[in-house]
Amino acid sequence: MNRLKNGLIILILISFLSLVAVMPVTCLFKTVTGISCPACGMTRAFEAILHFDFLEACYQNLLSIPLFLFFSFSMFMLLKDFIQNRFSYIPCLLYFFENYAFIFILLLIINFVFNNIK
Repeated sequence: MNRLKNGLIILILISFLSLVAVMPVTCLFKTVTGISCPACGMTRAFEAILHFDFLEACYQNLLSIPLFLFFSFSMFMLLKDFIQNRFSYIPCLLYFFENYAFIFILLLIINFVFNNIK
């Protein structure tokens, strides 16, 4: 059952990334309000990271490098859990987010301000 849960999560993530890769992405928040959201520029930043242009990635979105590292680590941990037929990473991740949500909210606010100043 654990392998099924992990496989489903991995399949959803791969499907989402494939969908984003082929469809044009527009920011609904920016379209409605005219100001950049905390995630604006993330796609361009991830593309810059894949081309090893880290300064451009930071300019596009300040949180792009930590988020890219987090996604890479999460995919590794999910694959590890899948291979070992365990379901331990997601509960640990949820516990971490419950206890440190204020840090992520603060980072989003800082990134929101930075995205609209540049």
